[in-house]
Amino acid sequence: MSAQSAVRWRAIRKEAGTTLVALAMALAVALVVVLLTSHDPYKAFSTLMGGPISSNRTIGLWIDDVAKLTLTGLAFSLVFQARQFSMGVQGQVYVGGLCAALVAMSPIGGTVFAIPVAMLAAMAAGAFYGLLPGYAKARFGASEIVSSLMLNYIAILVVNFMVRAYLAPAGTGQLMTEKFPDTAIFPAIIPGTRFDLGIVIALAATAIVWFVLYRTAWGLKLRLVGHNPGFAEYSGIPASTIMVSAMTAAGAIGGLLGAVFVQGRAFGNLSVDFDGNLAFEGILIAIVARSRPLAVPFVALFYGYLRQGAQLMGIRTDVPSEMISVVQAVIILLVASSFSMPGKKVIAKLLGQRAAPVTAGSAAK
Repeated sequence: MSAQSAVRWRAIRKEAGTTLVALAMALAVALVVVLLTSHDPYKAFSTLMGGPISSNRTIGLWIDDVAKLTLTGLAFSLVFQARQFSMGVQGQVYVGGLCAALVAMSPIGGTVFAIPVAMLAAMAAGAFYGLLPGYAKARFGASEIVSSLMLNYIAILVVNFMVRAYLAPAGTGQLMTEKFPDTAIFPAIIPGTRFDLGIVIALAATAIVWFVLYRTAWGLKLRLVGHNPGFAEYSGIPASTIMVSAMTAAGAIGGLLGAVFVQGRAFGNLSVDFDGNLAFEGILIAIVARSRPLAVPFVALFYGYLRQGAQLMGIRTDVPSEMISVVQAVIILLVASSFSMPGKKVIAKLLGQRAAPVTAGSAAK
């Protein structure tokens, strides 16, 4: 193994250890909350930890969450890699979901082209919606945080209005469209569950984003811009163009997530407020994964498990599902602050390890 590979694996082990310790501490906090609030803490905590794998149905719910969390985590990671803080994934999910639904409800929806065409339409809509705040920042210096958040509200309100006024069956008072044709709904991997094509799409998107970031010239430029935009400009890299393209690419992933929502077996239609604020939870995924694409699915797997366990706990016990917000907050605080375990030096001495000597060169850094 080369020295560079050894350094890389050492960094990966360190970050994985930090994340696992943060997760363990967050679960300890959750246990304390359960003990203080539940009349049957054993049932509550066992539901939190074992509920998601208690049946094929709950496994399907878990994997469905993992697919969606992976895509939203990838979208935020791509933006964070460019050192931008666009919060526009939720709006991109809504416009993407709307365009996918329009394709599914059109004559194309009854053909074999329904799924790919709807996905492409959703990605195009999401890319355009990601381009807007990027262009506004590059051209006018507008804050991408403010502009993307405002665009979120516009997208949500417009899509909800479209559903209520035009797309839902007239005179029924429903807040959703009619069911899409079977050809426009993702096929199930496990029959009778929500374990469908969405997870395959999420894993394929992960591989593509990793390849683009680490094996293409554009990805190298994006990472250089994110690391040091001044140096990138001095080297002849158009930082503004790269930043806008990164937000556009992230928007395409957000739009794809919209298609996964409405065409997945969980919905199979377009409804009001269909995302349940899950799109924003990609911020946690991206932070814990350190914006590394290959780490995103693993973080989504663990967090999706806790998320689904908390929802089942809220249904089956007397502990509210909002308790997962406590776990979420603890994980973010611990991981984002790059905490170190108390007593680390004592543990190292007990294991017979010596601290590395401080050299003059390292002391000067």
